[in-house]
Amino acid sequence: MRVVTVVQDNPFYSGTTNHISWHSQVKQKQLLSRINGKAIIMRAVGTITRNGLTMIVTRLLVAAILVVAGQATVTAQDIGSSTNGRTGQVLVPASHSVGYALSDSTLTIQDTQKPPAESVQVETGACSADYFCSCGDCQRNRCKRAELTGDWGGRRTCWAERGIVIKSSLTQFYQGVVSGGDEQKFRYGGKLDLFTEFNTEKMGFWKGGNFLVHAVSYNYGQNSNADATFLAPVNANMTYPKAEPSFAVSSLWFEQELGDQGYAALVGRYDLLDVWALFYPEYGRGIDGFMNVSSFVPFNIVLTGLPPVSNLAGIVKSGDEGVEAAFLVLENANHPTNIGLNFPNGVTILPTVRKYTKFGGLKGTHTLAAWYATGDFSSFDTNSWVGFPPGLGAIPTRSGSWSATYLAEQRLWQDPCNEKRYTNLFGYVDIADGQTNPYQFTAGGSLEWFGRFANRPGDRMGIAGFYNQLGDLADLLAAIEPDNDVYGGEFYYNAEINPWFHLSFDLQVVQPTFESRDLAIVTALRAKIDF
Repeated sequence: MRVVTVVQDNPFYSGTTNHISWHSQVKQKQLLSRINGKAIIMRAVGTITRNGLTMIVTRLLVAAILVVAGQATVTAQDIGSSTNGRTGQVLVPASHSVGYALSDSTLTIQDTQKPPAESVQVETGACSADYFCSCGDCQRNRCKRAELTGDWGGRRTCWAERGIVIKSSLTQFYQGVVSGGDEQKFRYGGKLDLFTEFNTEKMGFWKGGNFLVHAVSYNYGQNSNADATFLAPVNANMTYPKAEPSFAVSSLWFEQELGDQGYAALVGRYDLLDVWALFYPEYGRGIDGFMNVSSFVPFNIVLTGLPPVSNLAGIVKSGDEGVEAAFLVLENANHPTNIGLNFPNGVTILPTVRKYTKFGGLKGTHTLAAWYATGDFSSFDTNSWVGFPPGLGAIPTRSGSWSATYLAEQRLWQDPCNEKRYTNLFGYVDIADGQTNPYQFTAGGSLEWFGRFANRPGDRMGIAGFYNQLGDLADLLAAIEPDNDVYGGEFYYNAEINPWFHLSFDLQVVQPTFESRDLAIVTALRAKIDF
């Protein structure tokens, strides 16, 4: 590792020095800096080797010059394209506290001794890492980094600039039914996720290609979905890839831009929660926001016509704001742990269109989506059963099924100084074929606050309610036991302990399907670590 050392060595200062470090590959650089009225010229040529090895200095020339000036500025001269910025080293008097941030190949330095010097920038080249420190002997701040494992010595950022993005997280759940439901019991489970993205243009291949891979979707332990209620999972993420311990490469699709009008072709394997996150990234796949499926997605779209994990192909139209329209064809069979592509039950055709709006300068969206499935499905219409009640005759089927959905979201408040702090209102209405879908009508709404408190900008919280009306399934279930429509509400608070660790509390109240079950009250703790 090559280290460039830049030294402020002014004879008018005495005492020990504090340190700030960055690594770089440098041929020959000249840096002119003036901090709090003191200017120095530095030139470094060669390499320095550390960590128990030899130290070789080809040449290091430091000339200290005192300049009488009132304002602090830093400029860069002859920086050159060979700089490959990582971390580095600046020595300053102990009486000073110097903060800096290294981002997007720009180093920002500020001397905090009163009177404060204005922020200054030094170009450091490509492949920079995000740093912030204002301490003495400063290193990468573990409490401020976005991921637990940091930037891997700058490699994570460098790979991203070259088209390879890696994200991973471990989410652990401790959830249970406090009262009501089917069984009062707390269960522990978790989900390990690894996502990778490959941009073919940045990797030096062809323009407009992207591979998106959910390379690890590992569900372990137990969940409380069956304990709470029927047909309203209280832990959406723990139903993927299967509603039991399982491992899968749940998404692997390729997207190719078609021209410069925002169109792209999409083909490959999908995880329905990943597809949902393309349209509504704020909802977090059940690991950041709401946990109950019906709190953030119409439950009918994840049942009959849209398998949770399967294969798709289609065209997507995107604009400046995001996805504007799509036309997708999906294999209508669930393949959580196998490739599929045998089309045992036809296909599902899914068109969708979205309109972006601004009311009072606040963002909003309105989305229409519908699907039609061509396969054969179990009919819940008891009139079509032979030897009813069930078990006394063959289960009848019916060809085709459909669903239509309207979804809307609107920001109610936006912090003008921080785009990550806002209040969001969301709602949906869905109607479906009641003979082949469990629900013939579903509706829900939620209100979420992102950074509600100014001193807690990384926290989020929300409250939601939903109502799911049974279709012909109600008559079928009534032959077994009296039943109800399913409805309920949810509240959560997600606290940012630090940027890579979030701890959430979740409370749900759900009316179960069967009348013999009392109102289910479900609580949970959720811990998510980003690696």
